[in-house]
Amino acid sequence: MSELALEELSALAAIYCEPDACEVLAVSETHGITFRIQISVKELLDTDVLLKLLFHLPVNYPSTLPDISVSSDQLTRAQCMDVKDKLLEQAKRHLSEPMEYLILQKTSKVDVDSSGKKCKEKMISVLCETKVQAQQKRFQTFEVKEYSRLEELQKEFETAGLTTLFSEFVPPLLK
Repeated sequence: MSELALEELSALAAIYCEPDACEVLAVSETHGITFRIQISVKELLDTDVLLKLLFHLPVNYPSTLPDISVSSDQLTRAQCMDVKDKLLEQAKRHLSEPMEYLILQKTSKVDVDSSGKKCKEKMISVLCETKVQAQQKRFQTFEVKEYSRLEELQKEFETAGLTTLFSEFVPPLLK
């Protein structure tokens, strides 16, 4: 079982930390990791849809695509297959690197406001999705950092080898 698969599972557990949101079903040196994520997402008509996502990360993941199963009492079988196809399409684009948490983050409510209540809107934005370059640092854990000055944030990006990303995406957010 790859270290990257375990890292990805750890990141997902940190993101989906509510009770029953992320559950490890099996971990095996010979068969890989199987886990389930249950998330509630808003549909176009503003109704909550409970998605049940079952992932199996094979032993040689992320060099091999994960097996994914999608189910929901509120969606048709065709709609569930469409969600699965979109997840697998993303997985193919990111073959050889962990990727599920980026896709799920964009479609689920995982943020809380300053009083600790769940937000109806996400407060996080995905700035960019790209393959990690050799000069870029890979983060081993998920952590939240707060900076009081823009220079501190810029230094963090520079340390991670993400100077171009900072220049391209952060200044426009401040306007």
